[in-house]
Amino acid sequence: MTRIVVDDLQNDEVTSLVEYMTAMSAGQIAQHKKVIEVNGLTNKKIKFLLHKFLYTRHLSDYGVLDTAGNFEIVHLKPEKKQSEQHETLSPTMDVRLPLVIPHWVQPSDMIEWEGKPPPTKIRNKKK
Repeated sequence: MTRIVVDDLQNDEVTSLVEYMTAMSAGQIAQHKKVIEVNGLTNKKIKFLLHKFLYTRHLSDYGVLDTAGNFEIVHLKPEKKQSEQHETLSPTMDVRLPLVIPHWVQPSDMIEWEGKPPPTKIRNKKK
């Protein structure tokens, strides 16, 4: 016998879960308030059905906990993301822009084309 504890779900969701489990499986299912007892199904099948129920009902905020043959549907609370800034950066600086060190071009580095583009290399075809 496997127990499923669904304390975080609403009462109508619990009854719909029991109906879903009886429709999708051939095991014996009994409900006692917010505890569901299942006989005749493997733990793998029960876990699969619970995940499928949560997916089809669009309950992405809930997850399935498996502890020694007992399952529990819990409400997942996402952690609040805090913006982490480095100590030396001031809040007015744009963190996304990279630091660019200016490099001044010397006049001798510039190429004068004198009206013509540089010649292109012609590759030899292999025969």
